[in-house]
Amino acid sequence: MKRAELLAGALILVFVFSGLVSAKPQADVDEWTAIDLFVRYQIDVASKAGTLEDSHFVDKVTELVLLKFSKELDAEISKYAKDLTLEQREHLKYLLVSDYVSHLYQKSFYPKNAKVLVVKPIKVASVKAESKVYDYYYAPMSSSIPYPIHWWVQVRVDVTGGSGVDDKGNGYNVDGKNDLFNIIVYYTSSSVQYELHFYDEDHPHPWMDDWYDGYRCDHYPDRDSTYGCEDIESINVENGVIEFPGTFSGDYDCHGNYCEEPQTYAVDGPHHYSGTRPYSSNVAIYISNTWNHLMDTVDSNPSMEKVSWYTSWD
Repeated sequence: MKRAELLAGALILVFVFSGLVSAKPQADVDEWTAIDLFVRYQIDVASKAGTLEDSHFVDKVTELVLLKFSKELDAEISKYAKDLTLEQREHLKYLLVSDYVSHLYQKSFYPKNAKVLVVKPIKVASVKAESKVYDYYYAPMSSSIPYPIHWWVQVRVDVTGGSGVDDKGNGYNVDGKNDLFNIIVYYTSSSVQYELHFYDEDHPHPWMDDWYDGYRCDHYPDRDSTYGCEDIESINVENGVIEFPGTFSGDYDCHGNYCEEPQTYAVDGPHHYSGTRPYSSNVAIYISNTWNHLMDTVDSNPSMEKVSWYTSWD
């Protein structure tokens, strides 16, 4: 979607005329703290206005942050991006801001007063089918949580590493080791939030991945750094609907003569869309439709080999 379209609409007008003033940082607040406060304010305003579930919310707030804090962001990334071109610096800023906005946005959907389960998948088998190998991981869970999801499917190179092209012809060269290593489940009697923990997320271009990882790890100090910088994404299931709050890889969506298509694994600058799908007991979640783990119940990379993680609810 074009930037002009993203910045249009009543949501943005509310933000511009109320948020830019009320969320003005104080002089003694550092750049990233000011951004954090500004984003939280936008989420609060949208929640009260009933516009929080806008499918392009994360993109819209990302654009606002990039406009308002452009100079501050330049200063923030200066030590990480000394050798980058102007275009590359702008790309890095977009990736960092959209990642952070999405992180705060997802947190706003967590159920209140939830019970918590922590699950660590274990590999139990490898199966070959039609020249493709599928690894299966088992993660036993003993609970009566609502809306259990058993299958989590990840693009194989996201785990093993490798180079090639995705289903739209985008090239990638990734290290891998981005395994789904932990699932934290927040649940009530009627809803469940699945928080998925990956060891890292690999930008498809190694030169960008180095800058991106370095900055993220410095600003997410509580995350696992075994193989890079831990990535945390989530989905919510309630009222028979799976909600992807800023974690949706996208759907076919036409606007006049322009049609937006689902994003594929090696898309250079992924957009954090929101979306919904119906829940069913046999649903599978494709957790790496993009390299930064945007997902769907539909596989946007059918030609790429997969790793399947299975969680049992015995």
